[in-house]
Amino acid sequence: MKIAFLVRDLCHMGGVVSATQNLAGALAERHDVEIVALRKVRDESYFPLDPRVSVRVLTDMRPHSPVSDVDNPLSDKFPLVYPLNAGAKTPVVSRLAELRLLEYFDSTDADVLVSSSPRNTIMLTQARGDYLKVTQEHSMPAIYATDIKQRLFPAYRHLHALTALTPEEVAAIARQVPAVRNRLAVMPNCVPSSTIRSSGTNKVVVSAGHLTDNKNHALLVEAFAKVHADAPDWTLRIYGHGTEKKKLRTRIEELGLSNSILLMGQTSPVTPEFGKGSIFVLPSKREAFGNVIVEAMAAGLPVVATDADHGPRNILTDGEDGLIVPRGDVDAMAEAIRSLVQDDELRLKMGAAGIRNAERFHERASCERFEAILEEAFARKELPVHATARVDREGSVHVAVGALPPSAEEADLVLRKGGAGSEEHRFPFSAEGDAVVPWDAGVPHGTWEVALATREGGREVALTTDGYGCDTRDLLAVRLPRAQGPALALMLPYLHQDGGLRLRSALREAHAEVGPVRVDERTIAVRAELWGARPAAGAVVEAVHRRNKERVLSFPLRDEGDGWVAVDLDCAALVREHTDDDEKEVVWDFWLRAAPGAPRVQLAKLATDVLAPIDVFTFARPVLTETVAPGPTVLTRAVRKSRRALGGKPAPQAPTRRRTELRPYFTAACQFAVKTVRL
Repeated sequence: MKIAFLVRDLCHMGGVVSATQNLAGALAERHDVEIVALRKVRDESYFPLDPRVSVRVLTDMRPHSPVSDVDNPLSDKFPLVYPLNAGAKTPVVSRLAELRLLEYFDSTDADVLVSSSPRNTIMLTQARGDYLKVTQEHSMPAIYATDIKQRLFPAYRHLHALTALTPEEVAAIARQVPAVRNRLAVMPNCVPSSTIRSSGTNKVVVSAGHLTDNKNHALLVEAFAKVHADAPDWTLRIYGHGTEKKKLRTRIEELGLSNSILLMGQTSPVTPEFGKGSIFVLPSKREAFGNVIVEAMAAGLPVVATDADHGPRNILTDGEDGLIVPRGDVDAMAEAIRSLVQDDELRLKMGAAGIRNAERFHERASCERFEAILEEAFARKELPVHATARVDREGSVHVAVGALPPSAEEADLVLRKGGAGSEEHRFPFSAEGDAVVPWDAGVPHGTWEVALATREGGREVALTTDGYGCDTRDLLAVRLPRAQGPALALMLPYLHQDGGLRLRSALREAHAEVGPVRVDERTIAVRAELWGARPAAGAVVEAVHRRNKERVLSFPLRDEGDGWVAVDLDCAALVREHTDDDEKEVVWDFWLRAAPGAPRVQLAKLATDVLAPIDVFTFARPVLTETVAPGPTVLTRAVRKSRRALGGKPAPQAPTRRRTELRPYFTAACQFAVKTVRL
């Protein structure tokens, strides 16, 4: 098959570039592989590239190149779709590169497109081709900037497969975007085997990486200083450059170790330098993977690494090919290094184990692992993803996806709660691709994501729909309250903003469905149908302060017969309870108690085909004006004090008028609430 890797460029030194080129080379043994770079700014990559891998450059930004795009008027224009780099004064990826990328999407003959960065992943969702769309996460999406996550997480739903470097990160992404939990796979970075071998006898400790705060070489300097006190004939070599270099240099000089701790600068490739060392140390605070760990192992070096999330623990076997120490613990790191410095046999034994254990990250193993991921993704791609949903007059929901392929002869409709919860409900699909969620299935109250999952193999795809895909006409004819079971049991299928099919289940043993609401400057009059409960003497409606649940106002409830109840909310009482200690806005949520001590019943708008009542049911906003005595200020206190000192009477302070607006509305959870706002 033809596999294309989509990268920004190959012109910087980083683990993502190295890992992408390594995997591309490994796959080139059996496949047609190309790397598509949005731009090129230098003649050569920092890392070797297998000659069997072709490179396609979309914009050449080298001034001396005979095909340079520097003079193209679009080369200095910001893109319209490609996510911008925050604070950039000139585009990193230009409008020209963006247009050529979109053109590539439409014209490529690749079977698989693989993105290696979040921005390219967002762009990949713009692709209309029938190829497999895959993304590789080389970092931790949870730490991405908010603007990137807001576009990236919805984009995940349009991909056929996603990979992350460790099981922990796969689990983290599944929690953040539950809809893609069954298309995630662990794919460690590919790190080539090495011909470099350490003898293990040189008295040199090696470390490599950008000199940044996260890489935390400052910790290593402090730890090695302790080791050096016991082993003064050993030296530490740190390879790399970055913003922390000056600070590290200053500290090394303060410790008097300028001859023993050497900042070697940037070296490319750095792997040959590992052959000169006998121990490798990675002191990072956070490490999604850590290519250098595998490179050091392949060179026969035992590794000392901090237990940084989540790479080292997924590469090293503590006590076998290296030692893992707690993050930020100088003494633990010093002790680990010292144990290897002082025990030649242990050092050599761990180094030999590292060579063996590194094989699982080399070319052959990486190629087979990635091929298996693609094979699974192709099988998942055969599953139907577009669905229609219809509510019948009983309130059951019928979902149709069309005839199922042979690979999905037995499949289920899966309802799964969004967020971190793993609760799910399954309903069988027929061979024709129809499934029914009965109105009395007891689907718990809340919003549910909808997916199709095969019983054999457990392949799953999130179902999508469109503006014509949800037929809720008969929902308006469903008779409520229910004669049996929960008084309110109603399901509303709808199109989510990310294109996915969702199901809102409203399930309540007792429920107060808000009806007409009339508002004037004195009263907010609310009528509601009470289902599953009957009002008794002492029935009230309670207003509960959103921030302080101990603050509760009670209003008497009237029984109007035929299941209808009513309450008059005193506007003045709500305004009085908005005290000077409150913030500018106070929200009161409303509940009904059918009898003293009875459970609260939510006043809400749920028996409707309206998904967001806040946008549809709007009410007048009365403004109440009060006359209040002004509170003393520093200035008024000073004036009064000076008048008394002069024997005069303090001047009386004029009362002030305070205005408060009342805003009745339905919350995002469809509950009736009133917000009081000081104007």
